[in-house]
Amino acid sequence: MHVLLVRHGRPETVINSPTIADPGLTELGQWQAERLAHWLTNEDIDQVITSPKRRAIETVHGVFTPRGLEHQVVEDFNEIDLGSHTYHPTELLSSEGGEFWDKIVAGQFDEIGWDHPDVFNARVLAAWQNLCRNPPGERIVVGCHGGTIRVILAAVVGHPGASFRVDYASISRIEVAPSNDDHPDPMCQIISTNETGHFDAQRTEPVGPMRDGGVVPAPWRRNPLGAPKKS
Repeated sequence: MHVLLVRHGRPETVINSPTIADPGLTELGQWQAERLAHWLTNEDIDQVITSPKRRAIETVHGVFTPRGLEHQVVEDFNEIDLGSHTYHPTELLSSEGGEFWDKIVAGQFDEIGWDHPDVFNARVLAAWQNLCRNPPGERIVVGCHGGTIRVILAAVVGHPGASFRVDYASISRIEVAPSNDDHPDPMCQIISTNETGHFDAQRTEPVGPMRDGGVVPAPWRRNPLGAPKKS
């Protein structure tokens, strides 16, 4: 299974909403989503999975709609801020977040509707492991969030504290090899992180480094589904 982890495009700012903040995309975010959809036009996509957040769904709408696919919502791919009534775009959070940002720094997550990081990591990894063990197709797009993608990438490399840059509407790819008699669990290999070439270039077909359409062989070294547990 080839998984394309797609971060949402740039969203609107929402402050003190009477309901849980669920911003849509800005004009820039819509452009980012359009570039993403065009880039993936000639790639085979079997299934599209999203977080329940509007910004994630809007970003991959141009991927699943032209293909006649229905997106499947997986609640546990939601971002750490799943219950917050305020949303600041990441790059503005520290400069414009004010008291909201202060509570993040102080670790007062319950007061702002965020998951505790340990809870967030656990639910994202559970959703990822379920996807790997029950693949809905061969080529899957997962439209979600920067935090969600970082948790998955860190787990695949086996270092929970690993840091990854994940830009708006970027693509990170993971190849998942199925289980077999020697390996009872599926195994994962990172193919790329933070692809953003679709903002600067056009393509008519996927070619790949071996001119074979970008076909990726099964991992020669099998990496576990998740990071090792702390002893």
